[in-house]
Amino acid sequence: MAGLRKANRVNTKFRNHICKMKFIIEPKKIEWWFWTITFVFIIAALLGWSQGYYLVVLISAIQVLFFWSRLRSLLAFDTQVRIAYFAFSLLGLIKTIQFPFYILMLIGTFMVVAFNRCGIALVLKRMPWNKQQVVKIQDNLS
Repeated sequence: MAGLRKANRVNTKFRNHICKMKFIIEPKKIEWWFWTITFVFIIAALLGWSQGYYLVVLISAIQVLFFWSRLRSLLAFDTQVRIAYFAFSLLGLIKTIQFPFYILMLIGTFMVVAFNRCGIALVLKRMPWNKQQVVKIQDNLS
């Protein structure tokens, strides 16, 4: 019975979290444009324009360099998010996993572009090296 109550609490928390998601468009932020352009090239790649995969990698690398120079640290949380995304975009170049991998990247990038929510940021926030940093996920995604 206690396990059922705990599961119900978790389910309610999840539903409340999903219901709080709001459509957010922030064209005044360069970060939003990085993600939006990346999103467009992922779509183009998945529709058959193979150069799109390489442009996603290029834009991801530019994001890493942009945040590294802006924050002056590879350990800054925003830079970590971009490094992880860059690594995923490189991994997605492996032909055998390319399509399903980029489908997942499409979903994740859409979540950042449309709702300012990022799965990579949620995972990185819980990493031991980030326990000392004060990380507010909503402010660092776009």
